[in-house]
Amino acid sequence: MTLAADEPEAAPERATPPPVSATPTRFANLAERALVALCLGIMAVLFLDMLTFGHGRDQGIYTLVARAVVEGGMPYRDAWDFKPPGIFLIYALARLLFGSAEWGIRVVEIVGLSLMSFGMVRLTRRFWGSGLIGLVAATIAVFIHAQLEFWHTAQPESFGGMLTIAALLCVPALGPSGLPSHAVTKARSYLVAGFLFGFAFLLKPPLVGGAAILALLPAWWDTDAEQPTIERLKAAAQNLVRPSLLLAAGGAIPIALCIAWFAARGALGDLHRVLFVFTPHYTALGWHGATVTGMLYYAFTEWLQQYGSVPTVGLLLALGFGIGAKERPLVLLSLGIVVIHLVGVAMQGKFFPYHYGATWPLTALCAALGYHALFQWARARGALGLAGFALFVLFVPFGRSATKDVPGSFLVRSQKRLAIVAEGFRDQRGLDELNSLCDVNIVALREVSNLLRQEVPTNRPIFVWGFVPNLYDMADRASSTRYIYDIPQRVPWAKEEHRRILMEDLRHRPPAAIVVQHYDIVAMVTGDGMGSADALTSFPELQALLENQYTLVRTIDGFDVYREIAR
Repeated sequence: MTLAADEPEAAPERATPPPVSATPTRFANLAERALVALCLGIMAVLFLDMLTFGHGRDQGIYTLVARAVVEGGMPYRDAWDFKPPGIFLIYALARLLFGSAEWGIRVVEIVGLSLMSFGMVRLTRRFWGSGLIGLVAATIAVFIHAQLEFWHTAQPESFGGMLTIAALLCVPALGPSGLPSHAVTKARSYLVAGFLFGFAFLLKPPLVGGAAILALLPAWWDTDAEQPTIERLKAAAQNLVRPSLLLAAGGAIPIALCIAWFAARGALGDLHRVLFVFTPHYTALGWHGATVTGMLYYAFTEWLQQYGSVPTVGLLLALGFGIGAKERPLVLLSLGIVVIHLVGVAMQGKFFPYHYGATWPLTALCAALGYHALFQWARARGALGLAGFALFVLFVPFGRSATKDVPGSFLVRSQKRLAIVAEGFRDQRGLDELNSLCDVNIVALREVSNLLRQEVPTNRPIFVWGFVPNLYDMADRASSTRYIYDIPQRVPWAKEEHRRILMEDLRHRPPAAIVVQHYDIVAMVTGDGMGSADALTSFPELQALLENQYTLVRTIDGFDVYREIAR
């Protein structure tokens, strides 16, 4: 893979280029090769680190819904959740390929990140004449991704960011400014880009907004600056219509296929009730007492300041060195899509770390310009300059990390994870401790799952009254109900309806064991400060079922395990 410009004469000139020797010396070339090797080495280590990532609560949900899909069921109807359907298809693919192994989705994720990295190299080579910038950008993106740890990765936004980069690869390079303009008129390019944005919509609806930014490009790039203003406006309008229609047509394809799938399986009503009735109430929880401007400002400042010093410093360097005329289109395209993403984050009103997941590859493209400009400046100054660059790059990551919520720093946790890898993944308890967070204690869940394997025959289902869907897969037992966690029965706007349906499910397919969870308080989701065990006191039907037909076997670290009374 050649990372330098394919044609040196086509490489873009910066508006204020840093001083670089006209004839690169052997030392300068060696420095560039060292940078390439460093980037590839960092990504390889980060991918090994990610192979040890387990499942948080969300990943447990996605994989349980995927299990139902693989077994012929449908999301929402046979396995209940309130995320858009695209993520279940990705997890279903991982389950088909790797079974129930938690590392299966991580392999899919790593393959996706690798392809995205290759795409970023191609993207910057086409737009900026240098694949090296793309490799630096890919390294930044993977670095931030890995810092988000197991809980905030393998999320819809994670894969949405990969799809966005793939869609940008369909973008034509500059039109009349010198690079190939025939791609501008290729309908296939816009159809494919639209299709990718359409699938991103199925992962998280705001991600489709990137297509709108993409549609504006021909209107800007393919107008002659020498024309009168009126003529330029007419040309811009004409250049806007065709790409917009093609992008819309391409984007409609995956959405139409998804609707057809649900309709053919008789589950379209379930999709509507979950995504258009239940979910808006959940979203509204985050907007209580908030303002639009306040939410947008918070999303912007979090993105810019709170998720790692590496992208922030890169953006500041890019501004400091200046963004050249030929660099500007891709920068504005990337930042324009980031703005759309940030609006989507604000709309959700939760500001969970993974909500920013799709923005980091785009942010990294812009940040890489800054680091590449600094590298060029340092390289022109010989060994002393490169030593200063290396020292600077070494210390920047210690400014702020994107690792949140989990105990310990990213560096310490990575050392522990890589030690487990070196030992052949034999330290299961060590992995479980690293993949535990808050009330999702994987060490305790493994003990509970072992007990359920002993107490429940393989052909009998179980039921978990709690927010730990992981337990079904860990125990290798089926759920007796479509509800793989109890949030629908705990939220004030829907609990009566979903409690009735739950009891019908339990009567139709009685569980051999019931697990009740304590301390799973998720006020951002339920709107109150109660855990599952506390909420049970206001659910007399389920409480009576437990008292009359089940007996407590054991309590394990906040989990009460009940077994069916023999009749």
